[in-house]
Amino acid sequence: MKTRAHSVIQLLLLLSGIVAIGSIQAQGDPYERDAALIGIMSRLFYATHSMDSRIATEMTFIEFMKNIDKECQFTDFEDPKSVVTQMRQDKLDAILANPIDYLSIAQQIDEDHHYSLLFGDRLQQRIMLLVRKSDDIKELSQLAGRSLAFPYGHQLGRVILDKNLLERKLPQTAEHFSEIQHPESLNDAIINLFFNKVDSALVTDVAFELAQELNPQIRHAIVPVIVSEPMIQVVIGINKRVPLTFKTRIGQMAGNLDQYPRTLHLLSLFKSNRVVNISASELDKIREIVMKYESLANESRGK
Repeated sequence: MKTRAHSVIQLLLLLSGIVAIGSIQAQGDPYERDAALIGIMSRLFYATHSMDSRIATEMTFIEFMKNIDKECQFTDFEDPKSVVTQMRQDKLDAILANPIDYLSIAQQIDEDHHYSLLFGDRLQQRIMLLVRKSDDIKELSQLAGRSLAFPYGHQLGRVILDKNLLERKLPQTAEHFSEIQHPESLNDAIINLFFNKVDSALVTDVAFELAQELNPQIRHAIVPVIVSEPMIQVVIGINKRVPLTFKTRIGQMAGNLDQYPRTLHLLSLFKSNRVVNISASELDKIREIVMKYESLANESRGK
């Protein structure tokens, strides 16, 4: 009886092993699929209205992946932990994120495959807090109890503004300003400032320069009260688990975009003309700013 029972157990184990192997074979390589799985964290671009920006983002990356014979599937993410989990489970190939969010997932990105966009001839942009020249505002303290405009989700700008306020022993943005408006784009924020609808606007130097080109009067009516160092504004990263052949094709295609005029045209919707490979060290400046801000915020809470 013992021998028969042992044989039955062996047979069951053998059958279960065959089933498991068959299941693995049926699943196949998780990267042997037609679609590239792309994640988008929060809002990325502020030059246009949010819906226009999202449509342009998808169109651009659908075209980008078409160049290497891949379709695209997009997923929205708010939580960096979810991004890391999906990447570790081979369910996410690449991520588009603002630099603040990106720092939380950088450990899951191939260190040789961080990308950003070139705006004109600039890889980096400065964050600027603008005010009307006629208000004669020279210091952040003079904006206490006044209004501020910036597009919702403009995280890097918000962190830099909060850091500047804390360095001056002032309350953070939410407490320092009496009203915070969230217009659809950086240009809307500048226009609202110009027409006295708000007292300050948190934007980038590229947006400010473009607004001046569109309306030369802005050049004489609006001035910056704070200006940051130049920094990366948007980052694209490839999951380090993705096969090398995929990453190599992405790198080669990004480096030869002149061969893909339609992709270049779609990039121009963001006022960009290139996707460029960047080193991990490009993010060090932002990491330092975030650490400094967090230190100052902790000190402020500890009072």
